[in-house]
Amino acid sequence: MAIKLRTAQITLEQRATAMALFNRLVAESFSVLAVAGGHFRAAAHFIDQHALGLRAGDGLHLAVASDHGATVYTLDKRLADAGPTLGVPTHLLA
Repeated sequence: MAIKLRTAQITLEQRATAMALFNRLVAESFSVLAVAGGHFRAAAHFIDQHALGLRAGDGLHLAVASDHGATVYTLDKRLADAGPTLGVPTHLLA
């Protein structure tokens, strides 16, 4: 959103509307899980498996999901493919 605002692709009012809708969606539809120190260590272990091609954020998402027994829903095929290899259920959207 910030880059769209800086490059005049959206107005401040449009940004406020989009953020309000997003916040409502999060509050009504998602479970927000806290990140703990152990998640960073697990993520480092996950991304150290170079053949999977995971980025740091991917590893952290998988680590948190693994700890909470959650499924990761993603548009990222690489992330969706890596999850089951690491014991984390994933679902590729689209």
